Amino acid sequence: MDFITGDLAPNTPHLFADLAELLLITGYIGRSTLHKNHLADLLADDAIDFDDLDIEDDAKADAEQKGQSSSEKNQRQEKQLEDVFKHLSYRAHALNPYYPFVVANNTLSLSEPTALSPRQRVYRLLLACSRLRSFEGAKGIRQHWAKAFTQLSQYALAGLAPKQADVRIFDANSEDRSGYYGTDLRKALNKLGQDLAVLTINGEECQNAGSSGDAGLDLVAVVNFDDGAATSYALLGQCGAQETGWPQKTLAAHSFRLRNYFQMLFDYPSVMFTPVCYRTATGEWTDNQAATGILLLDRGRILSLLDAQDCWQAIIEEPWFLAFENGFLGVSNSNL
Repeated sequence: MDFITGDLAPNTPHLFADLAELLLITGYIGRSTLHKNHLADLLADDAIDFDDLDIEDDAKADAEQKGQSSSEKNQRQEKQLEDVFKHLSYRAHALNPYYPFVVANNTLSLSEPTALSPRQRVYRLLLACSRLRSFEGAKGIRQHWAKAFTQLSQYALAGLAPKQADVRIFDANSEDRSGYYGTDLRKALNKLGQDLAVLTINGEECQNAGSSGDAGLDLVAVVNFDDGAATSYALLGQCGAQETGWPQKTLAAHSFRLRNYFQMLFDYPSVMFTPVCYRTATGEWTDNQAATGILLLDRGRILSLLDAQDCWQAIIEEPWFLAFENGFLGVSNSNL
């Protein structure tokens, strides 16, 4: 399997930082340190992400209008590099001890090139799932790793729910769908409604949903009181193993999207999981709009929830996690 740098995002520090980390941890550059000048060489190739094209074109047009020299263009690129290293420095501080890198003197280094801790191994999974488009050559690898992110998010959701909650994956290709809810979405929705102890289930609408899909719902945590009264306690989750597209999915698992299927007495809390480190260099959300209406759990919050449960050993022994690592190490070896 090959690692492809692809388009860059120089004006989006948290995405450019992911690329910098992956260049190191995949072995792409054949060394255990990456200096700011290595990223400058990438910028010089003008491989710009589509989301940054307008910014770059406006900057270029402005430079031409003002007669700016190449040195002024270099100053703009220097600012981009400063921003990405500020973000990397934030990660090194905020995500310790999960962070498998050291940031110092405009250099990103692997903290332990030969052996990562369980926490750092899980960080590597989240990092890879934040830039799936860079991994090519192995059939279905992106889908497999996205599924692994959902399975990891199941562990994280358990950290939000009471201990007696049943935390299951509602996604269409999960074991819980085949073994608990049923692969047919119409039957799965009926089972979900029973678990949620909704007031009534709209059988006609469930039937109209068709047999495939997941109705926008990936994860469900339910505390069922089994006392005959309406309404269980539940958390509804959506997972977005995407670099930039996940904010469009934040309301996919919101309770209001289930109102046509169920008559509910209140709206269940909704959670959005993203492997992206969706932060500025000072720790705020990159854009608060993406956190509107839901509880947003990005890379740091997911790691924190896993840490609170101390479930690292259980995670790294999971077959899906070992399968990810086997695939990822194949990427590393192919680029040394």
